[in-house]
Amino acid sequence: MINFIVYEDEKKYREKYISIILKIIGGMKLAYRIVEIDKYEKDTLSKLKKLVGKKIYILDIEVPGKSGLDLAREIRNTGDWLSPMIVVTTHDHLKSTTFTSKMLMLDFISKFYNCEEGLKDTLKLSLNIITTHQSLNFQYNGELVQIPYDDILFIEKNVEDVYSTVITQSEKIPIKKSIGTIEKELTEDDRFFRIHRSYIANLDKITSVELKACIVHFGKEETALLSRDKKNELKKRLGKTPGKIKEEQR
Repeated sequence: MINFIVYEDEKKYREKYISIILKIIGGMKLAYRIVEIDKYEKDTLSKLKKLVGKKIYILDIEVPGKSGLDLAREIRNTGDWLSPMIVVTTHDHLKSTTFTSKMLMLDFISKFYNCEEGLKDTLKLSLNIITTHQSLNFQYNGELVQIPYDDILFIEKNVEDVYSTVITQSEKIPIKKSIGTIEKELTEDDRFFRIHRSYIANLDKITSVELKACIVHFGKEETALLSRDKKNELKKRLGKTPGKIKEEQR
């Protein structure tokens, strides 16, 4: 499911943006939802967080209750660094501000100059971003870290705290998120499966599984534990790649 969130107080502009969305999405086999917001209310952010699926934001700056830029800051502060954000505004001078770059705004589009073509092109780019080359995104030491899904071997719960560590082929990267939170973020990607209460595995990176010992291998060096109650599900998921499973000896 792709959620298009149109944060705009003027009806004529909302209708214009929705028309552009429908023209683009019409030829694609994608499940989608369009959410219209004409003013900020106390439960706006919580409603956005509850939306299931990926999100693309179209934000106006002058919206009653909270500007589009302030809403963008709140959304990023919740940990959502993946959703593309597009600002459509009359305030073109804000395009070059440091704030907008820190919030990872995808584009600033003028309401008065080539709006339809600009929004159409940026929406197509947004769809490309969220449907290909996905990555795990989080902040670390004040900077945005993006780890492509293809680079992840597995994610491990830390022993000393509630956070986690992402294991890739070349490094181990700490992330200030619980393994449960990360599991929810990855739920729509079939590559990832929670094989143990402390591990989420990238199934594409598993090289072999020792069922009797409950050990999952990712190449020669990296290993993770496998819960006994996850064995059958893991065997089913790896069924299309025979040879990885080392059955228990009878």
